Amino acid sequence: MSKNWEEEYGYSNAVLSGDLLFCSGQVGLEADGSAPADPERQYDLAFATLGALLAEHGAAPQDLVELTSFHVGFPEHMTEFMAAKARFQNGARPAWTAVGVAALGMPGILVEVKATARIRGV
Repeated sequence: MSKNWEEEYGYSNAVLSGDLLFCSGQVGLEADGSAPADPERQYDLAFATLGALLAEHGAAPQDLVELTSFHVGFPEHMTEFMAAKARFQNGARPAWTAVGVAALGMPGILVEVKATARIRGV
């Protein structure tokens, strides 16, 4: 994504503290910055963004210790979300909390996923 959200909103996408990586909430946007109308596509993109952030820090979904998801319209589309989550986690089983919310940071966003991972070898 071309927009520098971290700079504009004054936060860090991820912060390493000891061997724990705290990842800010990630959303599923297309390359042009738009939110796909298809929930499953949006969920897959959100997890792909989280996966790329983990990889930047030498981590993978198997290193997750906690996952929190914030859902607009909860529990609508949970079947699609659970399928995307399972594909992303590939058998990993972090602690997980799902929270229903009225809205997220921009129109059309259905989910925001934040996570904590343990970085091996730190």
